[in-house]
Amino acid sequence: MTNPACRLLCIDLQVDAVPGCEPDASSIFGARQLLTLGRRLGWTIAHARRRTQVVIRSRNGAQPGLNPLMTEQVFFHDGRSIADSQGFADLLYAWRGETVYVAAFDHVSLLSCLIACQEQGPKLVLIEDVPPLQTLTDPAAKQDFHGAATRLAAGATTIGGIIKESSRRLGIKVAAVNDPVGQSHRSMPI
Repeated sequence: MTNPACRLLCIDLQVDAVPGCEPDASSIFGARQLLTLGRRLGWTIAHARRRTQVVIRSRNGAQPGLNPLMTEQVFFHDGRSIADSQGFADLLYAWRGETVYVAAFDHVSLLSCLIACQEQGPKLVLIEDVPPLQTLTDPAAKQDFHGAATRLAAGATTIGGIIKESSRRLGIKVAAVNDPVGQSHRSMPI
């Protein structure tokens, strides 16, 4: 990636945002890692959230590590499409031409964001460690979503890829962290 992003867009990183579309444990773990990494690297982070959950800005919130910090912008929307949030549209316009990492738990919200950015928005790079695909049970639906997302996005990466790029550019040291569900090892800055 020649133009590394320093912005992160989190779309509906809420466990209860869409009934029946709850993320699995590995997606939640990946989202927490991504937010921690972005905050440690000083990225600008913005959240698009459904109004189904009140944002709790405390350490003892229902999903520690996923809730926005006081310094992070939050844009609310009512449906699964993020297009109805005027403030969010303004943010996308302000970030036009830039490279922005994007993560989502809901595939419909993610696709609506990718479509909204096609004209004059930022170049969105999908984070594969926070996949919205676990809610799609039909293999054909997963393939269709992946194909559409690949065509609409400016690329894809993983948290490990971000760390590798950041280490190369900034000299950040990394240490391995075990996934609590025992699926894989990932790296995080120390």
